[in-house]
Amino acid sequence: MHILYTTPHTPKPSAADTVHAVLKARILDGELAGGDMVGEQALADELGVSRTPVREAIGRLQAEGWLRVHPRRGAVVTPASPTERQDVLDARILLETYGVRTAVARGTTDTLTARLHEHLDSQRRAQSAGDLDASTEADADFHSALAAAAGNGVLDGAFAMIRDRHKRMTARALWRGEDIGRQVLEDHEQLIRLVGTGDCDGFATALAEHLRVHA
Repeated sequence: MHILYTTPHTPKPSAADTVHAVLKARILDGELAGGDMVGEQALADELGVSRTPVREAIGRLQAEGWLRVHPRRGAVVTPASPTERQDVLDARILLETYGVRTAVARGTTDTLTARLHEHLDSQRRAQSAGDLDASTEADADFHSALAAAAGNGVLDGAFAMIRDRHKRMTARALWRGEDIGRQVLEDHEQLIRLVGTGDCDGFATALAEHLRVHA
């Protein structure tokens, strides 16, 4: 079960917040796939809450597009649309490549490559430990850092909107086997090298191929 951790300065999450986080995590890591039913009572019993916060969480997830609520049937995980994968990949290529081009233009590639190495090291440790959740999170952080290199708050918001879909797609890719995980790490190393040399066109080509094969 996914657990929310708090600090002394962080308000304790409500029951609905906890249910929302658990359900969303299960959707993102593929435990709940498109078309799967979500049982209100079973989830309430599992998490030790009433059905009210479960219904509130389901309503929020429906508004976010992750669930569909059908009268007398309950909540169903929304399958990815036929065009969603390509739409997400196109958006990521645009945002991540723009981030790199901006970093090269501003002379901030050293800062960016240092940050990318940190995320790559985290992903490598997670894969070595067999921790799929942590590996997927580190992969998302790696690509987020590329987009964030533009230093544009509006674009950061746009990337945040597709980050969760990115994570769901990546989790499925990493499940295909250890060979895929190793290749992802090698691809990330190549992307860092291209950023470091300022080869924006080479980066764009390598990124598109990386996402086409592994996302």
